[in-house]
Amino acid sequence: MAGRLRAKTALAGSSVPQLVIGLAVAAAVAVIGILHFQDVSAGGQSLAGADTEWLVLAGSATVAIWLVCTVTQFGSMPTLIPFRRVFAVQVAAQFLNHLLPAGAGGIAVNVRFLQRHGMKRAAAVGSVGLNSLAGMVTHLILLAGALAISPAMLDNVKSQVPAMGRRVGALGPWLGLAAIVGALALAAFVARRGRERVKSVGARALRELKALAEVLRHPARASALWLGSLTVPLLHSLILYAVLRGVGASIGLVAVAVIYVVVSSLSAAVPAPGGIGALDVMLIAAFIAAGVSSPDAWAAVVGYRLLTVWVPLLPGAMVFALLLRRRII
Repeated sequence: MAGRLRAKTALAGSSVPQLVIGLAVAAAVAVIGILHFQDVSAGGQSLAGADTEWLVLAGSATVAIWLVCTVTQFGSMPTLIPFRRVFAVQVAAQFLNHLLPAGAGGIAVNVRFLQRHGMKRAAAVGSVGLNSLAGMVTHLILLAGALAISPAMLDNVKSQVPAMGRRVGALGPWLGLAAIVGALALAAFVARRGRERVKSVGARALRELKALAEVLRHPARASALWLGSLTVPLLHSLILYAVLRGVGASIGLVAVAVIYVVVSSLSAAVPAPGGIGALDVMLIAAFIAAGVSSPDAWAAVVGYRLLTVWVPLLPGAMVFALLLRRRII
């Protein structure tokens, strides 16, 4: 009990700087929304009148993400656990990921779940870390592919940078304040952790690489791990594409996938819960640069967040409470 309390205290302490950064980003997003209130309002009206069939496709892709995360988790686990339990844990993990920054909630839930099923803590942490490592590697592969196949799109985005810079210039004081707060929080985090933290991260990364090599010896597990990790960002791209088409925007699926992969890679540097804030602003700017109207871009991102964050919150909370009550996590 005492060990569990110390672990929770340590997690809370390490999350404070990330929480401050996340709040600073959220404040900046709120300012941007106020300055673009007309576009936000028009986007809301477009979303309200969106094509239902496209929204159903987007909702189905959201559920598919939970299924794919379950398959990926099986690829990183050395033991077999009933599919329904692993699926329920992924739903609960997605719920907590939207409340805590940098995926801390999902990591904690999955580690606790594996410990409940007989794995030692080191093995459980290694399994979850392997899952995260595979996701990072496949995302980098997709990023390299996105940059390679779409030079024309990147040139188009570059041509829009000066105009976007003038719009962002009005937010200079607010963004400067957010940058200062973020820098102070990051400095406090680094000072608190020190060299021991760096050594710990290095040792853990080495263990995860060894575990990854072990998985590659099992074709079924390797296929589940790699294909699942590769599919998740593509499903997110499909959700955005479906919502964009639903509000009447004319843009290709490949273009949406390229934008999502690039933008999500950049926004990952900001430790906001679920990437909320930085990802939204960058997606809107990228869609506008790609030729989508400002109201449609706002509508698409708002719809994407509704489907992937706000609508699943209630069922995710219910599943999380049920798993706690049955002591599955």
